[in-house]
Amino acid sequence: MNRLTVLALRVLLVLLFLGGVLGQAWIIPQIAAGMARTYPEVSFLELPYSVLAMGTVLCTQVVFVALWALLSKVRRGAIFTARAFRWVNAIIVAGIVATVLPLAVEIHLLAVVDAGPPAIVLLLTGVVVASAAFVLLMVVMRGLLHAATTLQDELAEVV
Repeated sequence: MNRLTVLALRVLLVLLFLGGVLGQAWIIPQIAAGMARTYPEVSFLELPYSVLAMGTVLCTQVVFVALWALLSKVRRGAIFTARAFRWVNAIIVAGIVATVLPLAVEIHLLAVVDAGPPAIVLLLTGVVVASAAFVLLMVVMRGLLHAATTLQDELAEVV
């Protein structure tokens, strides 16, 4: 793979990771505090929902770390090894958790609390659908990596 492409992707991963840290440290608490002021009847949910939102961001950060590790394997030409599957599995698990957390918030908000502005419900639905699509894409990519690894192993035996 082109060194410039790997470098550009690494720069973007660092920026996204730092954006996640900013979101966890400042943006999520600010939004949660504002929502608690706007909707005082559900202000008791400020802390638990903030923790779940921060957990979702943490899952994306795990994905960034795993992508960094996979990029290192690509640069070394070691992507078609069994060790790469650990990182792909970590991405899948983090994606599943990042799907379940907002889904749990949405179900709790709609079914238990029976509150929430439509914009939040739409946002949560979008996050859940996008996260689920990402997980399914990663499962397909894992299958492709498995097939490519098997083919490379077979080719190594022939040569």
